[in-house]
Amino acid sequence: MAPIKYILFFISAVLPLSLGGCGLVLPSTPAGDFGLAFNLPESGDPVEETGEACFTEESVFESIPGLIGHHAATITAFSDGELLAGWYSYSGEFELDGSAIYLSRRPAGSAVWQPPQLHIDREHGDGNPVLYSEGDNVWLFQAVVPYGWSTAHIEFQRSTDRGVTWTEPAKLSWAIGSNTRYPPVRLADGQLLLPAYDEIFQRSLFFVSTDGIRWSYRSGVSSSPGNIQPSVAVLTDGRLLAVMRNQVQGWLWTMVSDNAGKSWSAPQDSGFPNPGSAAQILRLAGGNLVLIFNDSAEYRHPLSIALSGDEGRTWPYKKILVDGEGAYSYPTAVQSPDGRIHLLYSYNRERINHIILNEAWIIQPHSP
Repeated sequence: MAPIKYILFFISAVLPLSLGGCGLVLPSTPAGDFGLAFNLPESGDPVEETGEACFTEESVFESIPGLIGHHAATITAFSDGELLAGWYSYSGEFELDGSAIYLSRRPAGSAVWQPPQLHIDREHGDGNPVLYSEGDNVWLFQAVVPYGWSTAHIEFQRSTDRGVTWTEPAKLSWAIGSNTRYPPVRLADGQLLLPAYDEIFQRSLFFVSTDGIRWSYRSGVSSSPGNIQPSVAVLTDGRLLAVMRNQVQGWLWTMVSDNAGKSWSAPQDSGFPNPGSAAQILRLAGGNLVLIFNDSAEYRHPLSIALSGDEGRTWPYKKILVDGEGAYSYPTAVQSPDGRIHLLYSYNRERINHIILNEAWIIQPHSP
């Protein structure tokens, strides 16, 4: 039987909103008639190799006293190569029991992560942090989770000193069930577009802001089965390409927008498998795309990376990052100014691991 607190929360909050109160149940957006050529069965043009292959792996930390699980990492890079990472950790059997957000920094020129520092731990659960930076300005988006993921809403904080100090949390979306996973992208018109999702109706959501402070709802995309945890890349012509977790299992969803996310093509099978786990698409400085995903329709292993030199039309290069019987999931990545890709993932939820690699490692067929 459900705990009484869940029943009371549903009666007092979720039910009235689900009946249309205050516009907090966000409408889905009709699909746009946009063409999408993704992961086609053709060879594609070769991508030029640049430099020597690089691949290393380390743990951000080994453990945090009193906490048994660590998940949903996020990372951003600054102009001098300094890295800032975040994740949420929890103390009980359920992934939101005692959940709190932690941060760790890897200073420029250092090969060592600083010890994890507690960032926020409220009475309500804290989860799914998302870091994004421009210059020394940093945003941290997160889910505030009173009684399970379906009761979440999105809040955010800002910093002007690389995350040393932060503003007080502010609500980005009151919509019940709204949640975050991947960072925003800067659109051609200067707006920020934040990908998010709806845990109740299992669909992707998108919010926009002109100043990074005031946010408005832009669109929502439904599918069957559901699609959540969208990740977005901006293509050369300004189109937006998204990949989304399949809420069941089988395949990774993909879609495209020609109008800055106001509407999207109907989600389609990307041709990549998905075991019901998050995947990220990232545009690199040179224009190539990488896709980081679990290359399985059933299991959160292996964790793999693929590279496209033609904006997602073909993906001729694919490498396994981590394999074995464990769960290597929820990847997140950023490219630092030196061209290296810094990737974090949940290692069996025991810790957060950090992989450093470059495009040459993905391209070269026999890289160690």
